[in-house]
Amino acid sequence: MTEWMQRPVIALLMLAAGMAFIPLNDALFKLMSARLPLAEITFVRGLMTMVILAVVSNGFRAMASLSAAEFWQFFARGLCLVVAMVLFFVALGSLPLPTCVAIFFISPLLITLLSVPFLGERIGIHRSLSVLAGMGGVLLIIKPGTDAFQPETLLVFGAALSYALFQIWTRRLKSVGNLEAMVTVQHVAYVAAATPALIYNFLAPLPPSGSATLDFMLRAPTMPGLIDWLFIAACAVMVLFLSWVSSNAYRAVEASFIAPFEYAAIPFAVIWGILIWQDWPDMLAWAGMGLILVGGLYTVYRERQQNTTVMSDTPMPASTAAAHPPEQDMPGHDASGDDSGQDQPR
Repeated sequence: MTEWMQRPVIALLMLAAGMAFIPLNDALFKLMSARLPLAEITFVRGLMTMVILAVVSNGFRAMASLSAAEFWQFFARGLCLVVAMVLFFVALGSLPLPTCVAIFFISPLLITLLSVPFLGERIGIHRSLSVLAGMGGVLLIIKPGTDAFQPETLLVFGAALSYALFQIWTRRLKSVGNLEAMVTVQHVAYVAAATPALIYNFLAPLPPSGSATLDFMLRAPTMPGLIDWLFIAACAVMVLFLSWVSSNAYRAVEASFIAPFEYAAIPFAVIWGILIWQDWPDMLAWAGMGLILVGGLYTVYRERQQNTTVMSDTPMPASTAAAHPPEQDMPGHDASGDDSGQDQPR
């Protein structure tokens, strides 16, 4: 099963499916933000995901087999995702879901750029142009310097940067430990980060302030209702699936090639925003999303035209911590001189 999951096409399709479902997780968080604090939702969801991991995987056994250095590397990586989650959901309390998701999708562009200094991968003129198109799309959505600009959009940008660092770190750790341990430590980090925040909510809750963002962060915890429990359980399943397929993809496929497949979340965010809140994007937002999608899809088209290899010469068997494949990754030749040569993550 592990070798099957690490085939490039399978890994990328599973990632696209996970990114298509994750906007529903975001929508459910936004619905619960009117009643429960973020720390409580995160803590309960984290416990649920850990129970699922204990039942369906050997994640905790794999985590116990990690050395102290490996565990803390995985834990620090997980904290990058925690920061991204907190910034994103805090902003989501005030911004429409499609706006947050669309802005957040500067993260694949940041991953493409950061893969050069941190992973030693190469991007040519065509990928660079697709990145510029996506960034232009983000600017159309954010509308900086206009009356429509909202400061919370900067929180989403911070979330995107933290997420990009999380995925770059995933790629750098591709031959450390194994996938089950990586996913399990990630959800341990969720619970560990949420616990002190939840204690603070208990001891010093903020009275209703009229600010959706502050109330979501600092209100007093309350007992979730039946609908809340169902929402949190659904979120646990969705985020666990995404964390699994995302970690698998970034350990098996070149980081700068994966990025466009994450754009599957954008149209689904629009769909959920319309169905739940009737949040229709304005014309500039539609144009921005279009530029982001065009940039990502052009990258995929360019890679297929140039027949760039996206897998390592020796696929990493993520099921075994003892496997350390060669670090030569993704040799690709571009007859036009673009994206040519060896991409060697270090």
